[in-house]
Amino acid sequence: MATNKHAIVRYRTIDRCLKDRDRSWTWQDLRDACEAAIEETTGRHAVISERTLKYDIAAMRSNDILGYYAPIRYDRKEKTYYYSDLKYSLTETPITKKDKRDLNSALQLLQQFIGQSHLMGLQTILTKLHNSIDRYDSENTKFIQFDHPLESKDQRWLYGLYQAILQKQCVNIVYHPFGKSRSTRRVSPYLLKEYKRRWYLISFDHLKKAIRVYALDRIEDLSPSLDQYHLDDEFHVEDYFRDIVGVSLLRDKEVVKIHIQVFGRQVDYFLTQPLHASQRIIERKDNSTIFEIRVRINIELIRELLSYGASVRVISPDLLVSQIREELVKQLNHY
Repeated sequence: MATNKHAIVRYRTIDRCLKDRDRSWTWQDLRDACEAAIEETTGRHAVISERTLKYDIAAMRSNDILGYYAPIRYDRKEKTYYYSDLKYSLTETPITKKDKRDLNSALQLLQQFIGQSHLMGLQTILTKLHNSIDRYDSENTKFIQFDHPLESKDQRWLYGLYQAILQKQCVNIVYHPFGKSRSTRRVSPYLLKEYKRRWYLISFDHLKKAIRVYALDRIEDLSPSLDQYHLDDEFHVEDYFRDIVGVSLLRDKEVVKIHIQVFGRQVDYFLTQPLHASQRIIERKDNSTIFEIRVRINIELIRELLSYGASVRVISPDLLVSQIREELVKQLNHY
């Protein structure tokens, strides 16, 4: 297959000609147009044989390397070539069928992630991309399902906060915690983090002069602030969540060794989805395995351990054992 400059000019010229439906195109007409285009482009006259031109047409039709898959048809009666798809354009659809499938998968992923209430500019782009792709009915099936709803309240603020982080822009948020009154917080946003199907903003609070975590679904309004963006030199994304499970960092809590006994098949889940990056095996028994993690104790850790029910037993430290026991007693009192 020719891959030189002349070949590229021929492909584009054939495409331009076949998009012109006001006239018929024999191979001689296409040859003449290609020779004229090459001379105009390079300043040199080229002689194109019938074999070369028909090879170009065959390559444009189905060659996997080119990936054009041009819908070129031949009218035996008129001895002319034409596009069976009037909307086809080589220059506007330079992707293969595999590219189309991959792009569709990516579009589905993006649509699931961004929801329907924000990123309207991106929504328009997605719509245009969808309309530009030939998809079979079987390809309309969604192959990805997420555990979070598309219209969750927290997602509406993602784009604005992402831009604020990118541009180092201080913002005002109207925040309404559960069980408390709303207030306006002036923050310099550092990081967006998803945990347990909820999004959180890690930022520097200008009033408290400390790093704080805010749940996005408790934000009621977001607006730019004229205050200067504050960058905390002590904040490092890699280190901030290193010693915790979840998002609640209590700096007054020490990192402790926690030993957890896991029973039965739940051991496999702990092995494939570690509770924390520090997790390691301490002891293997016949029906259980003891794991160790090194973290600060917070509410997310306690809730995570309780979620495993009877499959998990906290062995140490005593403080965490007591906290787990208290939570279990409260839970039993509800029944």
